Amino acid sequence: MYKEYFIWIILIFLLVLLFFIDLIVGSVEIPLNEIIKLFFTKTSDFPFFEIIFFDIRLPKTITTVLVGSALSVSGLQMQTIFRNPLAGPYILGISSGASLGVAIFVLGSSFFYNNLSFY
Repeated sequence: MYKEYFIWIILIFLLVLLFFIDLIVGSVEIPLNEIIKLFFTKTSDFPFFEIIFFDIRLPKTITTVLVGSALSVSGLQMQTIFRNPLAGPYILGISSGASLGVAIFVLGSSFFYNNLSFY
């Protein structure tokens, strides 16, 4: 019983730690004290830190956490529906459909880009 709580505490701690590491690390390294200041007061001594933090890093990090959560829940649902712990996206053809969607997007975007460049 206590082992499960310990594992959950470790996982939540790792999520928070990696969340802040993702906010700190980048082509422009923002110090941890500036990240904490931006997180709680929404102001910084350096205005470009505010732009980088609020326009790029925070939305990217939140999106990463949400997409990872959604993918894990969808995998759990697929394994539960098929009652197969090894069920993957290939069972329903999700991977093939995603590949087709990417191919259509890549080919279609080049078609529209070429037509728009003449105007």
